[in-house]
Amino acid sequence: MLTIEVFKARAFRLALAFCLAVSVATAAAFGLIYLQVSSADVQRVGAILVDEAAKSADDSEAGLRQALELRLTRDIRRLDYVALFDASGTKLFGNVPAMPAIPVDGRAHVVRAQALPDASGAEPAIFVARRRLDGGLVLLGRSLREAYELQEIVLRALAIAILPTILLILAIGAIFARRASQRFERVHGAIVRIIDGDLDSRLPFDNGGDDIDKVARAVNLMLDEIARLLDKLKSVGDNIAHDLRTPLAVARAKIERSLDNAVEIEQLRETMEAALVQIEKVSTAISAILRISAVEHSAREAQLTEFDLGAVCSQVFDLYEPLAESKFITMDIDAGKPVPVRGDEDLMREAISNLVDNAIKFTPPGGAVRIEARTTDGCALASVSDTGRGIPPQERARIFRRFYRGEHSSDTTGHGLGLSIAESIARLHGFELAIEDNDPGARFVMRGPEKVSSAPGRGQTLTPGLRTWARSERFL
Repeated sequence: MLTIEVFKARAFRLALAFCLAVSVATAAAFGLIYLQVSSADVQRVGAILVDEAAKSADDSEAGLRQALELRLTRDIRRLDYVALFDASGTKLFGNVPAMPAIPVDGRAHVVRAQALPDASGAEPAIFVARRRLDGGLVLLGRSLREAYELQEIVLRALAIAILPTILLILAIGAIFARRASQRFERVHGAIVRIIDGDLDSRLPFDNGGDDIDKVARAVNLMLDEIARLLDKLKSVGDNIAHDLRTPLAVARAKIERSLDNAVEIEQLRETMEAALVQIEKVSTAISAILRISAVEHSAREAQLTEFDLGAVCSQVFDLYEPLAESKFITMDIDAGKPVPVRGDEDLMREAISNLVDNAIKFTPPGGAVRIEARTTDGCALASVSDTGRGIPPQERARIFRRFYRGEHSSDTTGHGLGLSIAESIARLHGFELAIEDNDPGARFVMRGPEKVSSAPGRGQTLTPGLRTWARSERFL
């Protein structure tokens, strides 16, 4: 079964296709070599014979006969053919039994079956016949036995080499197919474990950096993010259950007690009003959760426009200054110059409002809250600082979690969602929300991307629409 899977693997099919391509290329290369070798050798011998026949046309008969005898004497391998005929066609000298059937034109011609001088057989040869000045004829030739033997050697080499080449390529393909099959089996096994609930499993990858490794690393990063979100979701679920259970339990207890003990309508009304307060707390928490989800899913991203962040800070200042005065807290603002940014103005107003509301909530009477908006190194910056108790360094990594409330926040109201909403809105706009020491107190700084080219005009007072927003988006 494993062998069948290997042969079905894509890697093996690619190796098979590569094998066929290499085989065809090898055969074509050998064929080209075969043709070039045979043709070049025949052409070279023919050119030599044509040149020698042309030179012998002017020689005397006695001198030519002597030269031909010397040629045969030196021909140890018995490859040369020579003959001398008179004007009537009678052979005067030579080792050719008879004149071959070729034209007398001084050009090279191949004879496929030339009788050997000893009449023991025939062989391929090339001949040149040329007419002499005295009317006679000189015939020069050479055996092509060696050239044909070389051709046969090339063909045999091709036949011998092609089969091992094919087998070698197939073996290499099978090896790579097996490795690929094992690799995919490991990946499949990891996927099955993840599907079965083992979310700590990750896809295996090598350090080669090929495409499969890149995909595996990307999937592992995705799984890390999914695991982080699941942990966050579990934490949120636990926190929601904890935060919603108390007001619901209080409302239930008040209603049950009233049903058991109340005898007048006014007593029932007071109990119902107290229960409604607890239910309103639950409703507020649920609305805040839905608000964070909408922000994180960029539900309002299509409404991005250019606006002045300094104007938004001024509007928030006008909204919260009366609340700060009622708590004997001094508020001031430094947003005199335009700070153009691009985004959702209402969402950014909500983020700044949550930061200011948080600062006022944790600043004691006699303290101060300051809002700043400016452009630094081409980047928009907004900050809210206070002189409250501050945030310990060990809590700063958790302060933006949903429902998280610090160790010293038990005496204040809220659900621990305001900073989470502010951080989600900042991230949606490409801003980074960080916490710094204000000595005393804390300073929340939003650093954004580069400023845009222009911004709309600034308004320093609350419009009716903004007042409506302020009433609908109750402080968390």
